[in-house]
Amino acid sequence: MEVKRVGIVGSGIMGAGVAEVAAKSGFEVVIRSRAQASADALIAGLEKSLAKQVEKGRLEDADRAATLERLRVVTDLADLADCDLVLESVVEDLAAKKHLFNELDRVCGESTILATNTSTLPVVDLAMETGRPEQVCGIHFFNPAPAMALVEVVRAITSSDDTLRTARAFAEACGKTVVDVCDQAGFIVNA
Repeated sequence: MEVKRVGIVGSGIMGAGVAEVAAKSGFEVVIRSRAQASADALIAGLEKSLAKQVEKGRLEDADRAATLERLRVVTDLADLADCDLVLESVVEDLAAKKHLFNELDRVCGESTILATNTSTLPVVDLAMETGRPEQVCGIHFFNPAPAMALVEVVRAITSSDDTLRTARAFAEACGKTVVDVCDQAGFIVNA
């Protein structure tokens, strides 16, 4: 599967960082924020970050504008329905993430891969909240996502090889160095 449109749930530091990385890498990015105020703050922060990169000569102004055009912020989960891959980056709370994966399974297209950016929670527990456990994996970016080169692609016991290949290809297209890890406490780096 080729990923063209990426959904990100969570507008905090990690969600914003991954959104910036993905949009700069050419992906269409739909970011879901629970409230319009935090959505507006996210866009303002991204605009500031990209402007600073232009100022320092690390990014061309045309690339800054193109990156911003590829970003869209929404407040409704249903707006993620046509994403090829959805990455959640919400609070590290298993109950909250389980509820979210149940909701994402309901609103996303049947071919959508669902991924978590968790650094500590069992990916398989999230996969089992869906009707597509083979299409669930971890894609663990490190903070700050624009600066950190490493991404852990986490294989839950239920993850298919196709899902992992797609997750790896996405992370590599974002310019990251990818390591494949098993679904165990702390994965590699935090363990």
